[in-house]
This record gives sequence, structure tokens and C-alpha cells, in this order.
Amino acid sequence: MKITLAGSPGSGKSTLRRQIAERYGLVTKGTGEFMRDLSVKFGYSDITKFLVEYVSVHPEVDRQVDEEQRIFGKENEDFVLDAHLGFHFVPDSIRIRLICDLEEAARRILNDSDRTAEEPKNIRSSMDASKKRRETMRKNFMNLYQVDIDEYSNFDFVLDTTALSSEEVFERVSSFIDLQIA
Repeated sequence: MKITLAGSPGSGKSTLRRQIAERYGLVTKGTGEFMRDLSVKFGYSDITKFLVEYVSVHPEVDRQVDEEQRIFGKENEDFVLDAHLGFHFVPDSIRIRLICDLEEAARRILNDSDRTAEEPKNIRSSMDASKKRRETMRKNFMNLYQVDIDEYSNFDFVLDTTALSSEEVFERVSSFIDLQIA
């Protein structure tokens, strides 16, 4: 079973990816970790600054990450891939998109002690960074592939996680997955 997760920063993708992998016995892969590692390698402590200042003028970074997910999707069968363009590069996957209110997403990001490649220190700066990051990715992907990551018709299931706990998100998504594999 191939599952791809997409969504805005703070929507719950990483948490959901771990829960799905555990429930269905799947391997996990996330392009966000790869991008965060690259940002540090290139001297950026903040992922948004890396995307806006570096990746936007070096499309080869996006192309490298995207080619890796295409190959991963082609060569593997049982996985959950957390990637903004996973739905595009692994078209035979169950394609899930999470959305979340910008303020709630910012709150989640600020409260996530595992996030080390983001600098915002308050709700407003976190919201601004998330919005800028999302707009930059959308623009970059439109320019590179003519693919709109915000077009819901690209997905099999879209869920607004704003008012949901991670357990409720998992319950709704796993119910949808169960229907797809039944």
C-alpha cells in the first residue's frame, strides 16, 4: 500500500505519518527532513529562509528532492510518504491532504520541541513564516511542474485538522484508508 501525505506546515503530517506507519506496518519517508538537513548544510537555521532565499533561485534542490520521491515511489510498495508533491510523483498512492487554520498551525509549530529548523518565537512570526513558506513552495512547484499543491482535486481525501486532536485525525484518515483497501 502506498500512501502520500501533503499539507500545510503544522497540519499534523508528521504525527499522522508515524501513526499510519504503525497501524499498517509501513515504511516512512518524509521529504521535510531531507530539506531541513539541506538547509543546515547550506548554512540556514530556518527552513523558510532556506526555501525563500536559496531554493527559489536554485531549482535543482527541488528537482533533486522530487526525483528521490519519484524513484522511492516506483521502487517501493508499502510506505507512507510525507511530501508536498508526493501525490504528483507517486500517482498510484492513496493521496491525502491535511489543512489547518494558519493560527492553529502556528501554535502547533511553536509548541513542537522537535522542530529545530524554524526560528519564529511567537504566533505572529510563526504564522508569517508558514504563510511565506507555503506561498514559496506553491510558486516554485507551479514554475517547475505546473502543479498546484493547493488544488484539492489532486487528492483522494482532504481533512481540516484545525479543531481535531491527533487521535481524531488518525481515526478519520485510517477509516478512509480502510475503505480504500477493503
